[in-house]
This record gives sequence, structure tokens and C-alpha cells, in this order.
Amino acid sequence: MELQQVAIKDLPKGEFFKRKPDANKVYQRDTYNREAKKFDCIDTTDIWGNGLQLKGSTVVYIGFDY
Repeated sequence: MELQQVAIKDLPKGEFFKRKPDANKVYQRDTYNREAKKFDCIDTTDIWGNGLQLKGSTVVYIGFDY
């Protein structure tokens, strides 16, 4: 399966993605934070729920087997 580039704002909530094509870490898109004007993203391997916030125009990669 080939990876596809897509902006984080175009992903549906709950979609899994990678930041780079060869990355091992997988994130899940969560809600839009209006205060920060960024999308919350959850690290799927972190049991504490730590994640990151990305601008809507950030390019991420989907289309991989997880």
C-alpha cells in the first residue's frame, strides 16, 4: 500500500497518520483547539495521552497498515 500526503485539516477525527513516510510513531487526529488554532493529535503509544498540536496546513502521511 502506498502512502498518501494529506493536510491534517482534511483528515476525519480519529484517523491514524504518520508525520514522515518512514516514521515508526503513529498519531491519531483529535479535535480542533480553537484557542490554539491547531489540531490536537494523540500519540498512540503513550499511555498518558501526551501528544502534539499541529496547524491545519501540516502535511501528514496516511495509507499504511497499522
